[in-house]
Amino acid sequence: MRKKRINWFFTIARFSAVMCAVVLLAACSRQDETVRFIVMGDSRGSFGGGAVNEEILTEMANAVLHEDVDFVLFTGDLVWGGASEGTLQEQIATWIEIMQPVYDAGIGVYPIRGNHEMLQDTAAGDAWKSVFVGQYAVPDNGSGDEKGLTYSFSYKNVFVAGLDEYANEHRVNQQWLDAQLTANDQPHVFVFGHEPAFKALHPDCLDDYPAQRDAFWENIMEAGGRIYFTGHDHFYDHTRLDDGDGRSGNDLHQIIAGGSGADLYDEPVYDGDNSRWIPMPVYHEKEFGYVLVEVTGKRVRSIWKHRTGPDTYEPGGDDFTYWAR
Repeated sequence: MRKKRINWFFTIARFSAVMCAVVLLAACSRQDETVRFIVMGDSRGSFGGGAVNEEILTEMANAVLHEDVDFVLFTGDLVWGGASEGTLQEQIATWIEIMQPVYDAGIGVYPIRGNHEMLQDTAAGDAWKSVFVGQYAVPDNGSGDEKGLTYSFSYKNVFVAGLDEYANEHRVNQQWLDAQLTANDQPHVFVFGHEPAFKALHPDCLDDYPAQRDAFWENIMEAGGRIYFTGHDHFYDHTRLDDGDGRSGNDLHQIIAGGSGADLYDEPVYDGDNSRWIPMPVYHEKEFGYVLVEVTGKRVRSIWKHRTGPDTYEPGGDDFTYWAR
């Protein structure tokens, strides 16, 4: 009887050791996971110059194919826009045609609307949703009328929220975002939208409603996010928003990646309603380009890649690294 008890003890011990090893290996595997993605936006054409800057967007689509990435985040203003639902649909179809090689390569493409995808009535949302279906569909987990416009997804150790800021102009669906971030169990949090949270150059942005913007910014910080990716202004700009606690390592950064083809703008001024935050410029460049993000374990590296010639995109002057908490 005693021998059976001893055998049973060792069986339990062996089982416990195996389970601990499995849990440990799973944790190590998650820590070693690598995710690579690109952030870019504002590929629209200029007035009278076509719906899309086809030359630059074609170059960028080719660049995506050579970056070995898992997905692409597109921060809005895909096209110039138009006065009718049909025109907007046709223009977005042109954008998709240029990006088709990226879709065909099995790389996820996640766009959100910019102000140029808006019309004077609610048909803009209908036009957008009617084109981004099937192979081109985005996650359908938005709230109410924002389904197909606002969404989130997880990929390995990364959580991403893409925000439509025009269903309720210059504001985000804060209740939805709060719930998404609360439910998230991934260590890396990235949020992207079309409008800067803090005015860089365009006066129309999230600081039109500073109280709501402040809640949005605090929400991302509390969730462990370190970068808000955006567009709207046609350049690359990286600014750290100092929260005044004396520790720069926990500040949230605004990265504007609006250089996918729209006419380039001059330097930002950051003279909007900044509330308690102090904008601390990190790097700015008036050039076409995109952001390459590499996530490995707890390490995140954000690399600005600018156009140095036709079909040539190389690392620029901004290479930002941080570690998830």
